[in-house]
Amino acid sequence: MAKTVLVFNKNKGERILLSGMLKAQNCSVFETPHALEALKMLQKEDIGVVLASRDIEGMKDAEFEALVNKVKPGVSTVMLPPFSEKDRDFSINPKKFVRLIRDYIEAKDSRQKEVTNLKQFFASLVDRLLQIFEVNDRYFFNNDHFVAELSQKIAMKMGLEENLVEAIQMAALLRDLGMVGIHHQILEGSKRLSSSEMTPIREHPLHTVQILGQVRFPWNLDSIISQHHERYGGSGYPEGLKGRQIAIGARIIAVADAFYAMTTDRPYRRALSRERAIQEITKNAGSQFDPEVVEVFLSAMKEAPSNVSPKANILIFEREPNVAALVKLSTNADEFDVAHVTNSIEAIGYIRQKNPHLIIANVDTLDADAFVRFYNTAQQISVSGIQRFLLIVPDRDYLKHFNGSVEYVSQPLTIWELRSKIKRLLSEAPLLPQQEEFRGLTGALEEFSLADIVQILSLGLKTAKVEVMKGEDKGTLYLLHGKVVHASVRDLKGPEAFYEIIGWDAGRFHIMHGQSTSDINVTIDTMRMLFEADSVLNKKEARKTSA
Repeated sequence: MAKTVLVFNKNKGERILLSGMLKAQNCSVFETPHALEALKMLQKEDIGVVLASRDIEGMKDAEFEALVNKVKPGVSTVMLPPFSEKDRDFSINPKKFVRLIRDYIEAKDSRQKEVTNLKQFFASLVDRLLQIFEVNDRYFFNNDHFVAELSQKIAMKMGLEENLVEAIQMAALLRDLGMVGIHHQILEGSKRLSSSEMTPIREHPLHTVQILGQVRFPWNLDSIISQHHERYGGSGYPEGLKGRQIAIGARIIAVADAFYAMTTDRPYRRALSRERAIQEITKNAGSQFDPEVVEVFLSAMKEAPSNVSPKANILIFEREPNVAALVKLSTNADEFDVAHVTNSIEAIGYIRQKNPHLIIANVDTLDADAFVRFYNTAQQISVSGIQRFLLIVPDRDYLKHFNGSVEYVSQPLTIWELRSKIKRLLSEAPLLPQQEEFRGLTGALEEFSLADIVQILSLGLKTAKVEVMKGEDKGTLYLLHGKVVHASVRDLKGPEAFYEIIGWDAGRFHIMHGQSTSDINVTIDTMRMLFEADSVLNKKEARKTSA
């Protein structure tokens, strides 16, 4: 804060004397005899102290001080006694008084810098901690940053005081810290949660406040965090507050959080379009959301550019998300979208749909021959004509499996080398427009047989719908937690349908994760069916040969 003083005094002589002495002490000075002009100066200028005479017409000292604090919170107001009519002097030494004002401003300026540095420290520390918590979180990576930025934008457009805007942004970053103890199967599952599973989720705002209870933040975050799942109509949690009982920061975060949640893919449903999400928020204004906040949100959405520059899309292919964690910790979530897949089917499907700018593969735990087939397939299906690969290899000897030069990093891996390679490769790759949002996995049965698909989904305990197409025929499988529970093709149902479509060696497949059915027509163990399918296929082949 600059050493700036506003002198508000109707007496010209007193005003000139005060201004002259303050300027002699290297203070910047604004002066005026008019109350309205003084308030306008407060709004426009970086003023630290207001020196006002006590003979303000039509207003008490306390009323003027309250008005100043409302216009510019944090500004100090000093009400001065009038000059003596007899000797035209203050009741205290004017030079000492001016030096006192100067020292006060300098001390306040120093404290303000310390507070600013402290806020910057907390912001950077929180940002880093969130990266650590989110590295293995497939669905919520960058969630907090997006919600914090949108909340800040809404709060600023509502004209809230700067310190409150900062508090809202920080609360949005930290709001879900209480989720840390909740099992990921609950957070990422596709089934309806039981009441016992919902209890820790409903209590996570309070858990967050408890976790942060020993941290002395320069903002008051408790009510904002604890109330961000309350609903304007009173049906929220944890306390069922309604209307203006809910902190304004919590009401703002509720809108920003809901918009992000609706426009992001979840295990149990696909993302809504931006337009549809805005419609849903508008429809629920007054019941779920504060109508005033929704109005400002809509204004912010109109101002948001529709042609935002695309972020670099990085696909990481590895069994365990070790490299994925390093990439997320060493790069900026605002700059990159990072996806992690564990098998070649998911990887090929992602490449077809999203056309990532860079594919990082940790080949240390992958079968060399199978990975080379995947590598060649990925190059063939690239929308841009070539995929940029970065291989994490155990040693240079692994590269003998590839023809030509391949970008690689050898183990042991360093975060600095990895980051340097990523930035260089992305600087060479144009940020091509991304494909439509990822809606399941699609591929050719010539690349991956249905038996391979079923085994991978079974080993991963996946719940999914698998459609296979061969000419005019379409077969359907449903898996529940890795077990085939439904099979159908034409007029065949159950195991007979499974044995029919498992033998298709050409056609297309489409995997839709999270989809289930109530039509259960398969109760045989999946691995047993796969073994029996092999026997059935062999018998069919033998009959063809004998014929």
